[in-house]
Amino acid sequence: MKRVLLLCLVNLLFAQGLFESAQQTSTDAYELSGDIRSSIYFDGESDSLYSKFINSQASLKIKAKKGNIGFAYADLRFTSFNYFDEHFMNIDLREAYVDISLGAFNTRLGKQILPWGRADVYKSTDNITPQDMRYMFIDPDDMRMGNFLLNSSLQIGSSFNIQGIWIPIYSPNLLPISVFDMPENVQYRDIIMPDRAFENGGGAAKIDLRTSEYDVTFSYLNAYSLQPGFASEMHILSPTQITFDFFQQAWRQQVFGFDAAVAYNAWSIRCEGSYMLPEDENTASYIPNPEVQWTLGVDRSWKALSVLFEYNWKFVLDYNGLAEPLDPRLMMDYQLALYNRLFFRQTKEFTHNIFARIAVNLFHETFEVEIPFSYNLNTEEYLIAAHMHLDLADALRLSLGVNIYHGDDNTLFDFLKPLYNGCYCELKVSF
Repeated sequence: MKRVLLLCLVNLLFAQGLFESAQQTSTDAYELSGDIRSSIYFDGESDSLYSKFINSQASLKIKAKKGNIGFAYADLRFTSFNYFDEHFMNIDLREAYVDISLGAFNTRLGKQILPWGRADVYKSTDNITPQDMRYMFIDPDDMRMGNFLLNSSLQIGSSFNIQGIWIPIYSPNLLPISVFDMPENVQYRDIIMPDRAFENGGGAAKIDLRTSEYDVTFSYLNAYSLQPGFASEMHILSPTQITFDFFQQAWRQQVFGFDAAVAYNAWSIRCEGSYMLPEDENTASYIPNPEVQWTLGVDRSWKALSVLFEYNWKFVLDYNGLAEPLDPRLMMDYQLALYNRLFFRQTKEFTHNIFARIAVNLFHETFEVEIPFSYNLNTEEYLIAAHMHLDLADALRLSLGVNIYHGDDNTLFDFLKPLYNGCYCELKVSF
């Protein structure tokens, strides 16, 4: 009888241990995923093809959950690529952050990517984390880079959310400086960054109102702009010898923004607008003028076919034209002013842009073709692209595509087309 009781007690304790182990497993979860991809980018020159960009990359994504309040995520990328006959190897911790969720309150601390806005292309409120614009990325999302943020939000009821962000360290966009053809007396210097002081940090806040009929968001940002300006410093070595230092310089801005989305029958309608106010307006050529812009977008799907259309309008306040100086010592400032206006898209007082994308998804979503098209109504610059994605097997994808940038002399697309024009092929395995 004692043996039977002892056996029952052991079985009970063993079963309780299994239950506690299963309970712990249900609240503590670990997940490893990622992808391995290889791609090659071609371009044509003098009726012959050359490989301008060759890339191999392995990406590891780790998710961890601790109890009901803790969550962590990391994205680690190992990249080896050849770009215009230069070889690079990078190890990039793209994101690494920890979430703490206490009911309606959630806070996230660490390196993270945080896009804002509802527009697909012309995102005027997307000013939190930077992008890498130096290369041609097959997936536009790969352009995004992480930055260290304290990101907290409070959910009030089912339809009201308040979000606050602190940006302690400035991290700018990486720009393709190689597109500038500078004379021999001009040398490039590193970007001038703000001192790492508390007052040079950035802050942003957003209020979301979501109902069953519409979503509306109001946002405010006070931080250094992700897009630095181009500046120079002149050195007079002798009456006949003048040199210049060419560098990027950070500047601070305030951005008041809003965006909204509503569904009408089968159509999805979105809009986004902003008012950008530089902190030191009109004090230096590398600081842009204040501007107002808004974007309206509509999209719809018909079974395998989907279409998207966006219109963007920008108004530059206090706009004035540029006149070429007679003094040759001022030519550098004049040239940099042109470059700044190109990259800030402030070459005209009023700017009108349109974007359209047609996509077809066939054979049980294993074959997709999309054709984006962008056009500037003022400068007549345009982009035509065609992309095809074919799932050869589960988690094995073949991508083919071509990008054509076109612009008249001294337009932005004229500078960018040597970098971005071409066709590509990519193989990607996800796990």
